[in-house]
Amino acid sequence: MLNSADNIPVQAGSLDNTLDRLAEHAQQPLLPEEYILTNSVSDLIEESLGRGWIFSTDLQELISAMDRRLASFGIDELAQVFDFEEVQVWSNTTRSIPTRSHGAVAMRNAAFLLIQLRAMGFRVDDTLLTSRLRPLLATKKFLVGREFYVFWQQKLEAKRKDFVLYCAPVPHNPALKEASLPLGHVMRTVSDGSRIVGVEVTPPPSSEVSSD
Repeated sequence: MLNSADNIPVQAGSLDNTLDRLAEHAQQPLLPEEYILTNSVSDLIEESLGRGWIFSTDLQELISAMDRRLASFGIDELAQVFDFEEVQVWSNTTRSIPTRSHGAVAMRNAAFLLIQLRAMGFRVDDTLLTSRLRPLLATKKFLVGREFYVFWQQKLEAKRKDFVLYCAPVPHNPALKEASLPLGHVMRTVSDGSRIVGVEVTPPPSSEVSSD
């Protein structure tokens, strides 16, 4: 989770609508079914870790399976809001130049996204991926981009209690609203009167991480 000094930079425009939708969906009731980890999910994560990236369609299906409230969000939308890169990959062949590409996300960014969605109050579990990724990161001499955040997640969350995300400067007289989320989080939205420009989410007491 990030504090105000580490806000994720977000471009204005169509992203305003995505942030509005995320805030709205986080406040919707949870569906009764629980997400069950299957062997196929474990195999998907292991396979993706082996090559260093995951297909965007697989990541979107994984997120949607965890929390159906996220089913309408594309990875391209989430990539812009949470400031990570979605790349294009092609099947390599010597017969002809490939004409079709697929969206993909580096595993460090996939882990970062799961962490952020959980911190925002969605029913997303990042532990399977982050627990496998951190030992790999521990062997690296340098941490690149979001690798730093994923590796030091627990320490950072212990110091930075609230999740903070802004897409535009805060107006002089912002409209503030507070809502309790289904999983016990408290969300505060900051609006300029016509759109949400920022959200701050405090986790439930039971999910706070000890700094020891």
